[in-house]
Amino acid sequence: MSKITIYSPPATAQIKACAVDFDLRRAPVPVHLVQYDKTIPILAVSLYKGSSPYTLPADAEVNVRMNKRKNLFVYNPALGCNESRDMVYVAVTPQMTTQDGTFEPILEVVINSGVAGTSPLQLVIRRNPVQEGDLEDTSEAQTLADLVSQAAASANAAADSARIVQENKDAIQNANGNIEAIKAAPANAKAAAASAKEARSWAVGDTASRPGEGMDNAKYYAALAQQVSQGAVGWYTNYEALYAAHDTGYDGNWAIIGDTDTIWVWDSDTGVWKDTGESSKFANYYDKTQIDANFYDKTQIDENFYDKTQIDENFYDKTQIDENFYDKTQIDENFYDKTQIDAKLPKPVTVTVTVAASAWTTGDYTVSWDDGSTSNYTACATVTVAGVTADSRIVVSDRTRVTDAVRMVAALEPGAGVVKFYANSSPSAAAVFVVEVSQ
Repeated sequence: MSKITIYSPPATAQIKACAVDFDLRRAPVPVHLVQYDKTIPILAVSLYKGSSPYTLPADAEVNVRMNKRKNLFVYNPALGCNESRDMVYVAVTPQMTTQDGTFEPILEVVINSGVAGTSPLQLVIRRNPVQEGDLEDTSEAQTLADLVSQAAASANAAADSARIVQENKDAIQNANGNIEAIKAAPANAKAAAASAKEARSWAVGDTASRPGEGMDNAKYYAALAQQVSQGAVGWYTNYEALYAAHDTGYDGNWAIIGDTDTIWVWDSDTGVWKDTGESSKFANYYDKTQIDANFYDKTQIDENFYDKTQIDENFYDKTQIDENFYDKTQIDENFYDKTQIDAKLPKPVTVTVTVAASAWTTGDYTVSWDDGSTSNYTACATVTVAGVTADSRIVVSDRTRVTDAVRMVAALEPGAGVVKFYANSSPSAAAVFVVEVSQ
């Protein structure tokens, strides 16, 4: 375990104010949770010793001990304490809420080898109407680093709807930022197809994309070079020298005559060598090395260029882009920006409510909760609070100073212009609450 350090809960955490005492054993204020709550609720536990605030020593460790049914338990370190070191923050972990019912964990303070336990907390965990079969009910003993990480992660995940929409808006705007690249995809695909077609034209000449490509491509020149190399009989100074060396020949035989600097071929129909008038200078022709260096063969074309099928499968055309992506105008028309979202969100109002000791009336009172369950109490005080309705949401702020009178109050209920406070015994002193009211 680690020495307790200063800790500040995330802004989006749900703080549950409660208190413990090292000496006194008064009835604890119930902390209401729902089965499977985790790390978003954080217990803010005020420390007392004989009703006086207790300050943690610098070398203290604080752990929470909780017994569950089925001989299971939770034993975790506290997240940290406040700057005055008289309040401890405890994460509500998944294993603390796997079972429904009432549980009474305690805090354990360890100083050197000494240990002191506190009065119990009271966690009232209501049954979740949808049970999670994938969450196994086990014992738990985590490290402080794990708890802090989980609390921060869950707090971020629990941001209100404005933040979620804002995050979606940012993502959409990021997509909009790339809209020009997306729009350019068809043109890029078309350019890739054109490059592939041009390369094939120069390689094999069967694309009908340029004049004369049938006799101006690597395949044609390679065949011509092969034919030339196979039928050549040599170079001779004149016709007489050629005839003296080859008085007969075969179709495809040819020779170069130095006097004319032309190519002569054997004509089998007449049985003589004939001057073609074609220049014997090959400066205008590629040799094999030049062809290999400057032209793609079929394998290279297949490896480096998309064919039509691949382009159709891997690139959006304009119609598909128009159907599947928002442009900037559509984003501006259909999504709220941050200013608009902030303007629409309700703002909670903080009020200070004093419940006088004389305001309490004894009787039998029943409070119904949002999950359908009820709780019974024997004392009720009704205090007028302007702006509160029966549909208001009221939360006790963590700025409420926890006194003996405050500890005795178990529940609050909004009404038309009033807030009702419930307890199981009437406090003998005034209880002052800081309450956040939202509609």
